Amino acid sequence: MSLLPEFEYKRPESLEEFHHLLSDYKGDAVILAGGTDVMPRIKMGLKKLNLILDIKALEGLRYIKDKGQNMRIGALTTISEIKKNKLIKDKYPSLHEAAKLTASENLQQRGTIGGNILQDTRCLYYNKPEVWRKSFRPCFKVGGDICNAARGGKKCFAVYCGDLAPALISLGASVRILSKKGEKQMPLKEIFTGDGKSPFSLSSHELVKDIIIPPDKMRGGYEKLRMRKAIDYPVVNIALSMGAGDKGRLVVGSAGATPLIYDFPSHDELSGIPEKAQNDMSPVNNMYLPPLYRKSMVKVLSDKLISRI
Repeated sequence: MSLLPEFEYKRPESLEEFHHLLSDYKGDAVILAGGTDVMPRIKMGLKKLNLILDIKALEGLRYIKDKGQNMRIGALTTISEIKKNKLIKDKYPSLHEAAKLTASENLQQRGTIGGNILQDTRCLYYNKPEVWRKSFRPCFKVGGDICNAARGGKKCFAVYCGDLAPALISLGASVRILSKKGEKQMPLKEIFTGDGKSPFSLSSHELVKDIIIPPDKMRGGYEKLRMRKAIDYPVVNIALSMGAGDKGRLVVGSAGATPLIYDFPSHDELSGIPEKAQNDMSPVNNMYLPPLYRKSMVKVLSDKLISRI
């Protein structure tokens, strides 16, 4: 990991100033919230930038509010704050457990829910220092014409490894997005493109304002496979949320560029989902554990999670 490159640093104090700076730099800026994911990428030369736009001073983006009809979590709310919130623990156990298992305590205090959701996809051949990457041909992720993890592949197979998004999707969460044109709301699952190179549908001029979770109290949980229990990204992660009548959703993360989503109307229908999810997963050799092992662990973790809910 090398030293940081030269760049300009701005800390806007209003959304108006934020959008003005984005316009000035025509999208050639990196947004900084907690910095736990983006700063290592900058040091490795994965992010080319002229400007770092630190949004921590923006007002009105750090909160957990129970509105009766829904719960709203501001994009700058830290993972630690989510983990410690008693209402989230009681109503949304899948989100509580996901926050609890994200990284380490010190990273939870810095990392934000918005940053965790919008973290870039990962690959063994991509998340390396620039000098290391020079030993391989430029891949799709950096503008090349090859996938070094799947030779002959016609697309980027980088993997989305966020902890919180699968849990939030299992809860039916939506996101509110701000831009100069105004505000819009969409289901969280729809921000994913399925493309490892460009995993999100948000434009460079859009900013996540908050996450909206339906009000119903849910049963559920979260399971995660990783190399080291203290800090690592998931290699496989499973979130499950169930409401009245055992209707719910199981979500498989770290399965590709977008989470796999399985809705079920009853507990009887849920029992067949772990095997289906395992069959649906088509991993390539671009993470720390072998593809077939990761594939097999989808069913193992799903069965484990279902058995304890």
